[in-house]
Amino acid sequence: MSLTIRAEGLVADVVAEVQAADSHGDTGQAEAVRAFILGELEAWPTGPGAPNGVLVEASGHHDDHSRNVTIMIRPVRVGAPED
Repeated sequence: MSLTIRAEGLVADVVAEVQAADSHGDTGQAEAVRAFILGELEAWPTGPGAPNGVLVEASGHHDDHSRNVTIMIRPVRVGAPED
């Protein structure tokens, strides 16, 4: 399995990109990573003052000898800050 996801923008746009991301080989690990990311984005704060965007970077690989995944999810502000 190999997986690489990089998406940045408004939360709804990033959700769509994560859902559409390709993976290769045995996709079990990729689907677990995708489910984790989507769960975090579903719980993303939307109240006053919360950033309206997100940056997601994820990569992973597994074979008969190893499994590894790196996931980074970080808030970003898209557009001009609100006053």
